[in-house]
Formats: sequence, C-alpha cells, structure tokens
Amino acid sequence: MSSLLPPNSSALERAIAEAGIAAADLPVAIRALWDAETCPAALLPWLAWAWSADDWDDAWSERQKRETVKSALAVQRIKGTVGAVRNAIGALGFPVRVQEWFAQTPAGDPYTFRLLLDVDQEALSQANLRKILEVVESTKSLRSHLETALLSVVSRSTLTVAAVTGTGVELGVSFSSPSYADGTPALDLLTDAATHGEASTAAAIDSLHTLLHGKMTPTYW
Repeated sequence: MSSLLPPNSSALERAIAEAGIAAADLPVAIRALWDAETCPAALLPWLAWAWSADDWDDAWSERQKRETVKSALAVQRIKGTVGAVRNAIGALGFPVRVQEWFAQTPAGDPYTFRLLLDVDQEALSQANLRKILEVVESTKSLRSHLETALLSVVSRSTLTVAAVTGTGVELGVSFSSPSYADGTPALDLLTDAATHGEASTAAAIDSLHTLLHGKMTPTYW
C-alpha cells in the first residue's frame, strides 16, 4: 500500500503509517472479533471493555463472560431500572426476581427492594453471591437500596405413569376320569387302548371332542 503522507512528514508519522499498513494486512476477521459468540476467549475482556460492561471477573466461566458481553449494551440502555438488574444477573446464569417495596406484603420501606434467587439443585457459593451483589450495586438506581436477598432451592423431577390392560376369557374345567369295571381309572388314551381295546379308546376321544367343542366353547364366539 502506497503512503499518502506529504514529503515533509516526520519520521514518527512515517513509522506510524508503516505500522498501520502492517496491521491492515493481518488475517483477522474483524466481524468475528466484535461478536460475543465468535470472539476468541482471550480477547473477551477487551470486547467487554469496548461494550462498557460494568462488571468482569477472570474467574467466571467462558459462558458467563460471553453472556455478560452480549447483555452489556442492553444493560447500558436501561441502566438504573429493574430490568437492568435482571439482565445483568441473568447473564451470570442465576435466575432472579426483583421484588420492589410496593409489591411486598406488607409494603416495605420506600425505594427498597429484595432479590429472590432460585437455585436449581446447585449450591450458591459465597463468591457467586458476592459477585451478584456487586452487579446489583452497579446496575440499580442510585435511589434504590437492597433490603435482603432470599435464596430458595428448587428441585424438579419427572413423574412417569404407565398402564397395561388386557381382555380375554378364562375357562376352568374340572371333570373326573371314568373308571373301568375293575375300578382302574382311565388316565391315558394309550393305556386305555392297550388295556380295553379300540372301542373304549374311540369312546374316550368322542367324549373329549364333545367337551372341547361343546361345553368349553363360549356362546358368544
């Protein structure tokens, strides 16, 4: 790139121009640097400074840092309001409700408010609570004062109910085996055939057929 400096430019001006040319040639996606989701994690503090984020902590998780940068402009637009407090704390991943003095029962002292924090089965450390209070202090209205912070633990579970139904017919059959003249009970067709001959076996099969297709068959089938 040719220089547009006049011939009488100083050595310092020429050095600055050369540095600017070198910086312009760097393969950096400028659009990605200004996006909270695509900006490299190491550069997030600088992006937070550019967007005027009021609070920052290197100990935060990467997700908390990105959410803080994303909400920075929205917080600045409504800074000093209840919505700003909600957005700033919500960026840290903590659900919060702000209860102002006139919404309390009974009504609290004028221009005071409470923080209602819902912790979902996870402990809230002293460090996190301290950071929440710092965020509240930097985003609330100057005339408003935090009265207390109330923590509640929410436990969620899923109830599963199942049912199985079935229809059918249950038949109970009870009968006594016939006895032969000698008092021996007829227990088996083969035994019957071997002992008493073909006629007796045929009679037993006919009785069984009548039982299965006559007496045991429901009338509505």
